[in-house]
Amino acid sequence: MSIAAQQLVTRHLSLQEWSMRPVLFGLCFAISMTVFAQSGSHTPRYYVQRAETHVQSGNWGAAKREIDSGLAAFPDDPDLRYYNGRYYYQAGRMQEARYNLVRAIQQNDQHFKAKRLLVDIEDSTHHYSSAICYINELLEFQPYDRDLWRRKIGLYRKLGNHVEADAALGRLAHIYPNDSLVRRDQLRRNRETWNATLQKSSLNEAADNLERWIDLDPRNREYYMELTNIYLRMGLKDKAIGTARRGLSVLPGDSELKNKVVAIFSSDGQYTQALAFARQHNMGERVYRDLMQQIADDARLHDPYEANGRLYEQTRDNNALTYLLNTSLSRGYADDARYYLQETMKRDGRTLPLLAKLYALEKREGNEQAMMKCLEEIYEKSPADAEVSSAYVGMILELANRNMANEQWADAIQYLDKVIAMQSPADETWPAAVSRKIVALGHLGRYDEARQFAGWAMDRDAQGGSRYASAYEELIANQLRLFIEDERYEDALADAEKLLELLPYSETALRCCINTTQTLKRDGEFHLYAERGYRAFPDNPYFIVKYAVALQGQGRTEEALALLGSRISHEGWSSPQFATAFVGMSQEWAMLLLKNRMPELALAVADSALVHKAGDRELLYIKGLVYEQMKDFGKAYEYQYRYYNPSNAEQQDWLQHMRYMRFRSFRNRVDATYTRAVYDTRNEELASVGHLYSLAAVSYSRLCEGNTYMGEITYKGMDGYHTDDADESGGVGLQLMAQWEHVFDERWSGMANVSYATRYMNKLGINVGASYAADYDWTYSLRLGYRLTPKTYLYLSGSDGTTARHGKHSLLLLSPSAEKSWGGIKATASADLALLRGNIYYNVGAKGKLFINEDNISSVSLIAGFGSFPDLALFDHTALRSVSHTNAMVGFDAQYLCTRNMYVGLTGTWNTCYNPRRLADGSLASSYRNIFTMQLGLHVAF
Repeated sequence: MSIAAQQLVTRHLSLQEWSMRPVLFGLCFAISMTVFAQSGSHTPRYYVQRAETHVQSGNWGAAKREIDSGLAAFPDDPDLRYYNGRYYYQAGRMQEARYNLVRAIQQNDQHFKAKRLLVDIEDSTHHYSSAICYINELLEFQPYDRDLWRRKIGLYRKLGNHVEADAALGRLAHIYPNDSLVRRDQLRRNRETWNATLQKSSLNEAADNLERWIDLDPRNREYYMELTNIYLRMGLKDKAIGTARRGLSVLPGDSELKNKVVAIFSSDGQYTQALAFARQHNMGERVYRDLMQQIADDARLHDPYEANGRLYEQTRDNNALTYLLNTSLSRGYADDARYYLQETMKRDGRTLPLLAKLYALEKREGNEQAMMKCLEEIYEKSPADAEVSSAYVGMILELANRNMANEQWADAIQYLDKVIAMQSPADETWPAAVSRKIVALGHLGRYDEARQFAGWAMDRDAQGGSRYASAYEELIANQLRLFIEDERYEDALADAEKLLELLPYSETALRCCINTTQTLKRDGEFHLYAERGYRAFPDNPYFIVKYAVALQGQGRTEEALALLGSRISHEGWSSPQFATAFVGMSQEWAMLLLKNRMPELALAVADSALVHKAGDRELLYIKGLVYEQMKDFGKAYEYQYRYYNPSNAEQQDWLQHMRYMRFRSFRNRVDATYTRAVYDTRNEELASVGHLYSLAAVSYSRLCEGNTYMGEITYKGMDGYHTDDADESGGVGLQLMAQWEHVFDERWSGMANVSYATRYMNKLGINVGASYAADYDWTYSLRLGYRLTPKTYLYLSGSDGTTARHGKHSLLLLSPSAEKSWGGIKATASADLALLRGNIYYNVGAKGKLFINEDNISSVSLIAGFGSFPDLALFDHTALRSVSHTNAMVGFDAQYLCTRNMYVGLTGTWNTCYNPRRLADGSLASSYRNIFTMQLGLHVAF
């Protein structure tokens, strides 16, 4: 066939195949639907799972219904048949069970569950051969199943076929040589074999058989154990030990053979050999203890004490009783000794020798109550015996001490009362008992009774009075401590004062009085008790410090520091609380001096305290505050920055203050200002121009120790203008100024300056002034000045109206002021008095400043003033001409410290000034003009 023909045939067959596929799909679908309809829409697994669920819950009735439903649809399913057979098996219907399980196996030859259940059925119906057949089938697939092998062996034994059973057991032991169950089965079978053989033999024949078996199987431990037992039954202990040792040579770690050897030695009384054997084979501590116990038991049987005990029990022999009593006491057999003492007392009575032995026994055993009772009986029989009396009293006191240690105060008092009644104050134990009773009464809260008892004891024993007083003091000290812990200071003070009545020099009472009066802020009483304590204990650091505190509270701080300072230099550092108190007081005093503007003295106080505590940060910080007040800002910044640790809340303010301190610490200052003044141009009738003037000033300052030197140049530019009474072409004016400031001390400072101007400003200006820093943050200042104006018109009012004076004018100025600070607020009141042409003119002003940061620079201020003389700053800059009518001014000022080297300022004022208007006839009419000024300032330090 050609290639083309082959391709044609292939294509034809392929088309035919595709045309048959729908037919095949339809046929498969029909078959599937038929099967689906026959199965009731469920698979066999569905019924099996449901049946299994019911079986697990124990509901066999429901399980049976599911099984029957499944078998109706799938009668040959092996799992359904298995569960059906299982149902009949648990119901006891073995025939039906066997039938269903056999059908399950027929459908699935590897249905192992069905075969295992058939094994159970055949076993229970005594068809052992059939059961063995099913096990063999299972073993074909599970040849190493130990339980199946053991089950098979058991079935062989039920058939009586021990040969097959033994063969199977041997094979299983070969498969599992270390399995405990298999080994146990094998041992049990061996035992049955041995017993059958040995029971038919005599002891000699059995021994011979075992000797032969050992030769054949030398590692069989059971042979050695059996042969050892047979030799023991024959009375041959040496052979028995030899057999066990022979086994140990083969099995050196066998514990049963070791125990057997030890047991043989022990039973024969050979304890030495037993111990040696146990040590040789490291048999453990328990074996040693058991051997020692056996040795002790054996020795006890031969002990005379045991023999006399048995004799006394049988015959009540007196000699035996005497031996038993003495021996039990000497050996420390407490229970025996107590029994034999009672027996002897029945015979001889409670004699002193016997009571002494009983007392010694109870004392050794620590039976305090019995010992007390016995000793009391001895004391009653022999009260004159000093040794007995001393022992009796000592024991009572010891019992009292123990009760006190256990805080059984009432029982302790009972014992102490006995001692006090039996003894006299001359005896050593009487004072001790009295003191202890005082303490015990205190612990019971019976303070009044304790106080009365202490007084009674002091009356009976004057020489020991201090001892009883000390006991009472200890009692009250405990009470005082409780009062103070509960903050009952009034009660503590009352009891301490009562104690002082009894003991005027009681340190405890004085301490309590000082502390409570100080806590209650009763300064007068505190000072008295502090001084009293110091007089009583002049070398006690506590009282020295408290007396110094009292002196400080009375304003005698210098005396207090002198007292502490002398003690420090005398005692050295052995009492550091002196130095601590000295430093603390120095800190407070230095701050007080600083507040009163006495920085030099505050600095001396801080330095003297630093001698004793060089690294005290608080003192060093105070030095920084002192330097700040002394205006030594470099040192102030150093000390405050290094030795003060601000909290988180004050961190920002502290940093701003440090910025100010750093700014003030620089020696060089450059200040630049620009001022612009304008008229209120809305009043066109009175103002021909709006711009009045502009002014710029630059100054340089050099800060030296106590002195400040400054030079300033001011530039003023003016527009030209023409009015009825003035004609100005405009131009530039310059002013030069030199100034000196000096700090005389912490309160006084002064200044002087002189200025000269070319045009537009006062031709000459001179100022001198002084300031005084008073207490309570008051500062008073006074300044004297002189001004020489340029040629200008000066308008003065008189009886004939306002007149104009042209020319240069001289005037004298007197400017007092007062300033008060309240933390971050400062208020200033000032006045300027001007003497001009024989008349006095005035201007008063007020300024309120609020500091917005802790830098003494950043602030906002409000300014106001009025008077017949204009504001002095405006007068200096403009040489205004009206001085006879009321002028007014309001303004503000703001400053902010930007960095440690610079701050900026802004000042604005509104001046309402008298400015007469010339009429057409040449006369002057009253009128006012508003002038606004704005000044910007930049201030740099370096």
